[in-house]
Amino acid sequence: MAFVQHIRFEYLGVMYVSSLLKKNGHQVEMFIPKRSQKIGHIVKELSAFKPDLVGFSCTTGTHKWALKCAEAIKHILPTKTVFGGPHPTYFPEIIDEPPVDIICRGEGEYPLLDLADKIDRDEDITSTLSCWFKKNGKIVRNDQRPLIEDLNHLPFPDRELYTTKYPSLRKSQKVFIASRGCPFNCTFCFNHQYKKLYKGKGTFVRYRSVENLIQEIQEVSDREKEMRTVYMQDDTLILDKEWVQEFADRYAREIHLPFICLIRADLTDESTIQKLSEACCKNVFFGIETGSEYLRNTLLKKGVTDEQICYTAQLLKKYGIKFRTYNMLGLPGETMEEAYKTIELNMKIKTDYPWCALFHPFPGTELGKYAEEHHLLESPIDNSLPSFFKTSRIKSIHKNELINLQKLFFWGVRFPRLMPVIKRIIKRRPNVLFEILFLIGYAWSYMRSENLTLREVWSIGWMNLMRFFFKAEQP
Repeated sequence: MAFVQHIRFEYLGVMYVSSLLKKNGHQVEMFIPKRSQKIGHIVKELSAFKPDLVGFSCTTGTHKWALKCAEAIKHILPTKTVFGGPHPTYFPEIIDEPPVDIICRGEGEYPLLDLADKIDRDEDITSTLSCWFKKNGKIVRNDQRPLIEDLNHLPFPDRELYTTKYPSLRKSQKVFIASRGCPFNCTFCFNHQYKKLYKGKGTFVRYRSVENLIQEIQEVSDREKEMRTVYMQDDTLILDKEWVQEFADRYAREIHLPFICLIRADLTDESTIQKLSEACCKNVFFGIETGSEYLRNTLLKKGVTDEQICYTAQLLKKYGIKFRTYNMLGLPGETMEEAYKTIELNMKIKTDYPWCALFHPFPGTELGKYAEEHHLLESPIDNSLPSFFKTSRIKSIHKNELINLQKLFFWGVRFPRLMPVIKRIIKRRPNVLFEILFLIGYAWSYMRSENLTLREVWSIGWMNLMRFFFKAEQP
């Protein structure tokens, strides 16, 4: 099997699939074009590899490049294409696109193993659970396979899939995940759809054992000598307090490398934060979303109060853990007063790494539907590449001010004395100077909050950042 993607980034889901396929005797290789290379170069490389199956892991927006690439591949190679990842999971109608043969929805490890095994045995593949197929001019829509109940049964991710062929991806930060499933229902997220997809298909939130996770981290640390930071990529690492206590104790004794994790402000307590600190937690990330408690808990259904946010920040400061906050501007119906509240709340808690995006109305989310039903969109909702950092698609008499404020958000939070100036200059038209200032602040926050070197940010992420920030609407 061949995986193809257009950015130099390690996808943990792809690495898990590759590991399981290889464990069961299948060949797997990754293909990523250089920035200057055209799709034809990838097709030429694939022709030499001769895969039976070509896989694309797609987020919404990036699926457009994947479709274009799959079309070129289908013209040259007699291979099947399978689209997986978030976009086919939530928008399965992508199966109707001519270059798409198969889609895989949800967890992909065992469905893709079934596909590969059946292809090797020359068996009918169209009954494979979690997958949809084209057959005789019709679409075969199979039911979902149950969720993987015991995550310990999965082999560790195949990190060599990326780093052997693309050594520039060998960076000092390594990504791990301890759990799957988020129990919350924020309206800007697809999580409610994921729960619906897997209703009755097993326990939604699952944790690996601490032993299993520590073993993986130790193995990677022993093998990858450049590793100096562990990034726990779970939506919320601290859901299970007993698990966190055990993990922190084991991690402190056996690993003790700086690590990063995501938390929620309504789940923190002093014992948990103290344990994270003792285990060498360097930074945590959590969502404020908006400084308006009304918007946060009525419109976004976040379920987090200002008091909980301030308490969490106090605990983190007390135990020496720096934090990045996630914020949004340009929410449906947001006023400038509410937008300024977001900056003021970040100022109040002294956010170390302020992070702010412009709201993008994804089709299929509750908030996307809300914006559409209330006629708040400047153009029909669609699957274009998200413009989180470029522009807003929500109607507002303050649109330009909100776009500019997002660009200068970092500077306002970190240097509060600039706010009177910022409030004046955001009335200007959006311009390249604001975008440059945004990129400087974003790059600094990204490098420091993720404990990366300037070289790593440049070699791995900078060109991708530039592509998404300044060409946000292009596939």
